[in-house]
Amino acid sequence: MLRFLALVVILGGGFALLRWPPVAQYLTQAGILKLQGRLQGAWWAPVALLAAYAVLSPVGVPASPLMLAGGMLFGTVKGSLYNLLGLVLGGATTYWLGRFLGRDLIVHLAGAKVKKVERAISRRGGFWGMVSLRFFPLPYFLVNFCAAFAGIRFPLFIGSTTVGLCITVPIYTYFADTLAHAGSGDRAGVLVKFVVAVVLLLALTLSPRLWQARKRRERYLRVTAERAARRSHAGILT
Repeated sequence: MLRFLALVVILGGGFALLRWPPVAQYLTQAGILKLQGRLQGAWWAPVALLAAYAVLSPVGVPASPLMLAGGMLFGTVKGSLYNLLGLVLGGATTYWLGRFLGRDLIVHLAGAKVKKVERAISRRGGFWGMVSLRFFPLPYFLVNFCAAFAGIRFPLFIGSTTVGLCITVPIYTYFADTLAHAGSGDRAGVLVKFVVAVVLLLALTLSPRLWQARKRRERYLRVTAERAARRSHAGILT
């Protein structure tokens, strides 16, 4: 109970600190743009970005401002690498914080339900089921905490997180890099890149829903066929 209360205090205190000035003003797009010139070219900028991911991810700060900063400061290639490393690092710190401070109480209060969640994840594909979670527009810290509370093994968690983010992070970083060059003279080139980035983001956002709709349709057709087969078999018997 004490460890879980410590987790609540950490999350609540971090949430309050990061939502109020002066810290909150640096976690917006405007704040990042102001910091861009100061951080551009600084040798410690990648270290600061990774540290921000590690510290801010567990307290519920959305990953989008940090990915925006990575793309604007370092471009698509380096920014994607730093963003990926930062998200994996932030996911790991969130996981272990939840595992150490919250897991025991969750198991004590809802042990049977936790086991059901673990079995459901195993039935839905295990590793690839966890990878697919990274394509859904779910809060990053919430998925990480839930994985820790549900008892997902750390190798499975970190491996699936890395694979899932390898697909999504470059698209978001490319979008941020495009925004950073929106004021340059080559407006036609920037416009083309911006359209490509928006299309990729839309495809990334809609693809999980389309995939779910396809799975529901396949399940409906299978159930309908099974019912028809049972009715036909019953008719033959009569």
